[in-house]
Amino acid sequence: MRIITSTLHKNQRLPVGEKRMKSYIQTMRSKIGHQKFICPAARIIVENHEKKILVIERVDNGNLGIPAGSIEEGETIEACIIREVKEETGLTIISLEVIGISSNPLEETITYSNGDQIQYFTIEFYSNDWEGTIKVMDQLEVKDAKFVDRSQICNLPKNEQSAFDSLIHFRKYQKILVR
Repeated sequence: MRIITSTLHKNQRLPVGEKRMKSYIQTMRSKIGHQKFICPAARIIVENHEKKILVIERVDNGNLGIPAGSIEEGETIEACIIREVKEETGLTIISLEVIGISSNPLEETITYSNGDQIQYFTIEFYSNDWEGTIKVMDQLEVKDAKFVDRSQICNLPKNEQSAFDSLIHFRKYQKILVR
């Protein structure tokens, strides 16, 4: 059951990385400093035909993660995750499904090494419909991107691991998991 599919046409391009504009989070930080704020975001499980999952290696801490990011001003949540996948991995998402919503403050509140705090309100997606070759476009945030065996899920941050619970729930009940 497809909940949402990409509304972007195959040849339509999202603005990716030409000139780095000040992000919404940077704009907010200039006004509120390190104070916690709530931010809409998206993450996605991307699977290949071998059932391997797409992961990125972050530059800032070397941790593995699944493609994710926060929404920018004037952007839909769908366009956000399509842009993030493109920036972080070079792949183009053709269609996707909403599988979960994660807003639990205990799981979605992050304190970064510089003291910034964000409580994410995250829409979780799944796709096995993509094209392209892996090539990291945003080398300021991502060191590497690759497909790995599902045994690597345990190496993801806890809030990202829970996206796989959403996928299992979605496949079993054809309903989005809200937590």
